[in-house]
Amino acid sequence: MKLLLFPLLFAIVVSAQSRSVQCASSASAADPVPSGRTSPAAAKAVMEPPFKDPAAEPDSQSAKPRPDVGNVAAQIQLRRPPGDRPLSSCRYGTVVAGSLTAPSNSQEVPMLTGLAGSFRFDHVLVQEIRRFSSDSVSSLDVGVGRAHLEADAVPLFPLKSDSAPDNFWYQRPNPPQLTGAYDLMLNFKASGPLGDGAASNFSSGAVTWEVCGYNAQ
Repeated sequence: MKLLLFPLLFAIVVSAQSRSVQCASSASAADPVPSGRTSPAAAKAVMEPPFKDPAAEPDSQSAKPRPDVGNVAAQIQLRRPPGDRPLSSCRYGTVVAGSLTAPSNSQEVPMLTGLAGSFRFDHVLVQEIRRFSSDSVSSLDVGVGRAHLEADAVPLFPLKSDSAPDNFWYQRPNPPQLTGAYDLMLNFKASGPLGDGAASNFSSGAVTWEVCGYNAQ
């Protein structure tokens, strides 16, 4: 009798253990991780370290270097603000008929000497304020340029005009040279000799000039 009871008790114990494992599996399946979310275990695996303020970190410890907008590469030059441009200045002068005495049909009269190649023109104005007149010279022109290079800054334009003093030429010329220094001249050209070397062949007339500009940095 005892031998029959022992196998029966053994079968009951094994059956109970099998059911408890099954219940544990079904409980796990009944509570799945919601779609679109990370399970608590996975969240711990991918959790990032707390955010650190880059501004509070020393440069040597910063994981992501921050661009320094205050520094510019040496080969990139920042453009000067308009207000930083050097102030412009002007020079003026007048040439009267009695100054034209050359015994030839051309004569240079100095305007500015030793002008730097860095000079930039704002404008040049040449105006016949009093009409030139002569009994022996039928035409007279004037221009602006470097010494001995004729009118290479402002082209020749005619004087002896009936519209004087409203006869003028206004221009912003390109600098004739960028280095060194040069003399800027009024270049007069006529149809005949301007004078005899001492006196002028013109009885009246006057030209004023105005040069404005600045020295580039």
